[in-house]
Amino acid sequence: MQIVFDHICTYGGLRDFSLELQAEGCISLYDPSEKLSASLLSTLVGLEDICGGKLSLDGIDYADYWQNHQLLETFGYVFDEGIMLSNLTLKENLLLPWRKRFDNESDKLFETELQNWLSRLELNLDINLRPALVSAAERKFMGFVRALMLKPRLLLIDDPYYLLNKGERQKLNGFLRELKRNVNLLIASADDDFIIGFASRVISLQDVSPA
Repeated sequence: MQIVFDHICTYGGLRDFSLELQAEGCISLYDPSEKLSASLLSTLVGLEDICGGKLSLDGIDYADYWQNHQLLETFGYVFDEGIMLSNLTLKENLLLPWRKRFDNESDKLFETELQNWLSRLELNLDINLRPALVSAAERKFMGFVRALMLKPRLLLIDDPYYLLNKGERQKLNGFLRELKRNVNLLIASADDDFIIGFASRVISLQDVSPA
């Protein structure tokens, strides 16, 4: 997927921001401030409104692109804080977007996919619990499951290590190293683990920020 930010301004954190990238393989966005990269990802999924400039996907204006594509089939977003709807169970948080993405598929397929990703992430928890009743790290890992079950063209990951301890970071790093073989990743991080010897391409947002 070709993504072009052309002098973009948003009501969030982008100011006269320009960047062109071919989102294939594993791309790491190096951003020590961790603010510019978060705004970039949020803008891609429509969480920050554009107030100036132009954003295009595969040569099509951002607003026009969604006439023939679904957001859920295009981008999977893993929030830094593992955000989920507090009034729904973990399972309901996953099932809600999955049904929108695969409206003609059976719940049996959902269960099969869910168990597959839970196993790959070595998660053993009661998915009928509400998010507040599991640890922050477990919510973060469930955020990966939710996004991956949608089979997006590009998985967006904001600050992968946030909320995780040393052991959890090691587990996630190993999981992402395996995942990047088959899934296109766009990772926003200032951590060396995703810069050195990990990504197929590293983009320093310090180099593309306006003076």
